[in-house]
Amino acid sequence: MHRASRLAAVLVSATLAGCVSSTDIDSLRAQIVELQRQIQVLQAQGSSKQEVAELQSTIQQQTDRLLKAEADMRLDLGELSGQLGQLQGQLEDTNYRLSQLSQQIAAASQDLKVVRSATAPTDPAAPPTPGAATTDPETLYQTAYSDYLRGAYDLALLGFRQYLDAYPETDLTDNAVYWIGECYYRQQRYSGAIAEYDRVLERWPRSDKTASALLKKGYAQIELGDRASGTAQLERVIRTFPNSDEANLARQRLQNLGVDSRRPG
Repeated sequence: MHRASRLAAVLVSATLAGCVSSTDIDSLRAQIVELQRQIQVLQAQGSSKQEVAELQSTIQQQTDRLLKAEADMRLDLGELSGQLGQLQGQLEDTNYRLSQLSQQIAAASQDLKVVRSATAPTDPAAPPTPGAATTDPETLYQTAYSDYLRGAYDLALLGFRQYLDAYPETDLTDNAVYWIGECYYRQQRYSGAIAEYDRVLERWPRSDKTASALLKKGYAQIELGDRASGTAQLERVIRTFPNSDEANLARQRLQNLGVDSRRPG
């Protein structure tokens, strides 16, 4: 085998080994330099033009492969850098959310202890505890609502009921009743949810939760198998609150049920 052919075989085997790494690229460069040196040796020894031409052709092929490998590596590194940047951003966002959630849980647990302490039965003859104070309504409500948002529905039910017992006549009383209904709904206790939605509709017909109570009552009736009553409730939402988000949700649910609902007007 000619010397040029042997060198070409070695170089080709190196590039066909698989994915090109930075080490492979350095090796290719070294071998190209070696091939160029061999050309000079062959020319000095008076080797045939065919040998020199074969070696030059091999150098050109490997140079092309080297340039392509470097381009592919730069592209791969750029994509990896972008993916790493995205993952880093997602990780930082997740860590922030976990930190916020931990703080909310700790605050909610502390508030719940205060609430339970404030509402626990006491001996009328016992002297008041120095520094004891009843939790303010906003803190009590927000604690219950935080419990609902994190899926702790039993704790949320307890908190909203305590709120209603302690503060039965506030601007948030109707909201607290509605969220009790939502807790039942999330627990698939649909009959209990309907009862709470009805309380909102009967006692606070102009509440900002009226449309939502109508909508969720319809949902609950459908879940219980009473499709006729449920669709009637959803149609009532569309008639009464045609431009609301609840009306859009009602239309979508009716459409999923195969019921033709058309916007009035």
